[in-house]
Amino acid sequence: MKKVFLIVVGIFAFQVASAQDGTGNSYKPTEGTVTTEVSLVGGLNNANFNLNGGALKFRYFLKEDLALRASLGIASQKDEVVTGINPNEITTTDKTSSTNFKAGIEKHFAGTNRLSTYAGADLIIGMNKETNEVSIQTGDYNNLEQKSSGFGIGLFTGADYYIAPKVFLGVEAGLSFLSNKVKDAEYTSRTGIVTTSTSTPGSKGSEITTGVFGGIRIGFQF
Repeated sequence: MKKVFLIVVGIFAFQVASAQDGTGNSYKPTEGTVTTEVSLVGGLNNANFNLNGGALKFRYFLKEDLALRASLGIASQKDEVVTGINPNEITTTDKTSSTNFKAGIEKHFAGTNRLSTYAGADLIIGMNKETNEVSIQTGDYNNLEQKSSGFGIGLFTGADYYIAPKVFLGVEAGLSFLSNKVKDAEYTSRTGIVTTSTSTPGSKGSEITTGVFGGIRIGFQF
C-alpha cells in the first residue's frame, strides 16, 4: 500500500511538471474548503504514513486566507507478562492511554498559485493515564494508577505546496507553552483478606518546546 501511494504521488508530480496549461489558476483552498492530512515518517526512502502525530486533523477555510483547524489524537498501549507457575502465577499488566486535542486558527498569506504560507495559534488540551497491575493467582494484587493532564497554547508557521489540484505537501514548525499537572498516584493492594489504599502527591509544571511538527505532510481537499 505504501509503494502504491508513493507511485500515485510521483505520477501527480510528473503530470504537474510536464503540464503546460498556462492558465495561472490557483490550486489553493477557497471559502468552504475542507482539508485533511497524514504525515510521512522515516524519509522518502523508507516512508511510512501515519495520521498526523497520531492525530486526525482537519481544516475548514472560512475565507481563502483564513482557516479553522482541529485535531484529535488517541493512543493506547497494553503490555502483559506472566511469570511463575501454577498455582502461583503472577500477571503484570502495564497500560498507558492518552487523548490529545488541538483547536486553532490559521492566517494564510498570498504566496503563489501553488504555495500557501501561513501562521497561527492552537489551544492544546491533553489527558494521560498510566496503570500498573500485579495480580497473583492466589487472589492477591497490587495496583497503581496515575493520571495527568496538560493545557497550553501553541504558535506555529508553515507552508503547503500543491503538487496537483487538491493534493499538497507541507511542513510546519512552532513554539508551544504547556502547563502539566500530575494527579495523586493511587495505590491499592490486597493480601489475604486485607485490602489497603494509599496515595502519593502529584505535581505541577510547565515547559516551552520547539520543533518541526510532523515533518513532511501529505494532504488533500474534499
